[in-house]
Amino acid sequence: MKLTVLGGGGVRSAFLAKSLAYNAHRINLTEVVFLDNSAENLELFGAIASHIFNTIRPDIAFSLETDAVKALKGANYIITTLRVGGDESRIRDERIALDHNTLGQETTGAGGFAMAMRSIPAILNYCRLIEEHAASDAILFNFTNPSGLVTEAIVKSGFKRQVYGICDAPSELIRELPALLGCTEEQLRVECYGLNHFSWFTGITVDGKDVTEALIANPKLYTHTCMQYFSPELVRLCDNQLLNEYLYYYYYREEALNAIQASGETRGEQIARINRDMREALRTIDAKANPQKAFDIWMRHYLRRENSYMQSESRQEKFNTRAALTLKQFIEQPDSGGYAGVALDILEAVNSKTSKRIVVSLPNNGTLDFLPDDDVIEISCDLSKDGLKPVTPSHVPQAQKNMIACVKDYERLAVAAILQQDRKLAVRALMAHPLIASWTLAEKLVAAYLDAPQFAQWR
Repeated sequence: MKLTVLGGGGVRSAFLAKSLAYNAHRINLTEVVFLDNSAENLELFGAIASHIFNTIRPDIAFSLETDAVKALKGANYIITTLRVGGDESRIRDERIALDHNTLGQETTGAGGFAMAMRSIPAILNYCRLIEEHAASDAILFNFTNPSGLVTEAIVKSGFKRQVYGICDAPSELIRELPALLGCTEEQLRVECYGLNHFSWFTGITVDGKDVTEALIANPKLYTHTCMQYFSPELVRLCDNQLLNEYLYYYYYREEALNAIQASGETRGEQIARINRDMREALRTIDAKANPQKAFDIWMRHYLRRENSYMQSESRQEKFNTRAALTLKQFIEQPDSGGYAGVALDILEAVNSKTSKRIVVSLPNNGTLDFLPDDDVIEISCDLSKDGLKPVTPSHVPQAQKNMIACVKDYERLAVAAILQQDRKLAVRALMAHPLIASWTLAEKLVAAYLDAPQFAQWR
């Protein structure tokens, strides 16, 4: 079986290569291709990923490729992890929003819409190539942000293959809970529902017993997990439900905006600075000839990125930080599934005798009764050899229904605007978004974002 990664020259490609190598046997992989339209990205980051994969599974064909047709030819599985426009476009997205005194964040609000304006057309071009050149039963896993919007655009574009939207944020929080509850991951069950980067967690049980009250009363929930950005009082006001970390930008909107403005540097500018330093250091060596040194440079700079996540916006340091590893330690450390874990679980389930609960974005089809069937939602699913069965949440408070319906209205309009390249629909979309909710602001933002050559066809 052949698996192709679109955007395989990204900074995180080493993690993906490791995860695929250690789990290749689960889905009978015989060939893996990392595609990127940047030869330099493949030379710098792809070379590290290639060394890691070949060290773990030298028996499986692994290649780096810039030719999309060649990479997709006969592919059975495709993972997308694109950043269209690079760091420069992200900085522009964030700065335009901040210049209009609204949140500058890459996947949320105005910045998320601007990112989708680039991501969706690029993904749909690849979807056409997939239908022309990949296997007839190919499965697409979308990691490209903003994942919910991109996945909805793929579904509504008429794409004829199976597609799943995947984000690691919900899984990360769920993986942190067993340590607080004194149980294993297998004993724990959580119901996640909502939209990508806009979801809540309820129905928390261990061996079938509800443990919500004990969990939310545990002080470590607010210091030792992704819930560190939220107060216990807010959790109570949300009907004792846990929150996706991206909800910080909604429930703490003015604090996030003030913190970003006061920092003097957007997250995109911070990432660009770190990436620039990393690239300059990597260019001084031959990664193929000296993989250990290349890995050390990559790891040092990657940790600067990872361990500063949400630091500026929340004015607090991340609790669960990563420690530096040598190349040997990185390769030998057991793989947690991480970046590609959900995709691998879905692919393996066909031959599995056990069930597992995962979080994925897919069409609603009645799971949330207050949304249309063709809306893409983020939802817990029970996964077995019979396929994916979405879990209808046991309780969705009216406040959450209202918020989800509001943001979903924005997402529908945003996808329609991008698919049709329609300026007026774009204004309507941003008017509907709760972080904007203003016609005059939406007009200014859309005008600013469309003021670039690649959007000349918009009407």
